[in-house]
Amino acid sequence: MKDKFETIYKLFRLHLYQQVFKTLNKNYTDLSTSEYLCLESIYLLNEPTVSKFAQYLGISSSNAAYKVRQLIKKGYIEKKNSPTDARVYSLVPTDKFYSFYKDNNNFIYYIFKQIETILDKEELDKLNTIFDKIINKYTK
Repeated sequence: MKDKFETIYKLFRLHLYQQVFKTLNKNYTDLSTSEYLCLESIYLLNEPTVSKFAQYLGISSSNAAYKVRQLIKKGYIEKKNSPTDARVYSLVPTDKFYSFYKDNNNFIYYIFKQIETILDKEELDKLNTIFDKIINKYTK
């Protein structure tokens, strides 16, 4: 089972890399691969502070701040002040990011449409239950 999961995971990663390079080369020449990975991390961390972003990636605060400034300058993220402390702000993706991101996210929808045609309702329900268990284990 581990090998099968690894195969599926590799397929997702390969598709992601293919889409990133295709999209970067085609439409978004102002964004480097490193910047894309930073954007993806910021998005997946769900509005992190610069400190949380740096800590998660294991990079220095000054390096993270530099990357954030570049992404703000290019219009992919913006700062959002905390409602309780004006000194604290989080990093929020912009519409420009979401426009770019949706191009790379279509594969997930394609795969799940395929899964829905392969599995019957009982199997889909079981898969959904398994996903819920995994998500609950790693998001608490």
